[in-house]
Amino acid sequence: MSSTAAPSVVSSTSDRLEVLFAELAELAGQRNAIDGRIVQIAAQIDRDQLWGVTGARFFGGVDGLAAGVVDGHCAHHHHHRDRIEEFPRCVAGMGEGRLSLDQVAVIAARRRGLR
Repeated sequence: MSSTAAPSVVSSTSDRLEVLFAELAELAGQRNAIDGRIVQIAAQIDRDQLWGVTGARFFGGVDGLAAGVVDGHCAHHHHHRDRIEEFPRCVAGMGEGRLSLDQVAVIAARRRGLR
């Protein structure tokens, strides 16, 4: 029997790092898009007071429980949810994966400081 193993590919450290950074960027973009959608969904649930169907007396952590995120991360969602109308381009940027929750928080804090 002859060997059918593929020839080994030797890549440089910088090539490997470039591939890994590209994958990290892709994953971060996906996470940003997911966070953006969570913010939009939470805003809709809160605006339409759909959380009342759950038996809760206030929105609180209903979205965190449903999304399975911890309180600190959920607090980011709540903060952005409450100001979603104020930052439509930021929300769009999150939905497209270009902006993270943390980046939008910095933008919001700077805007608050300008008032």
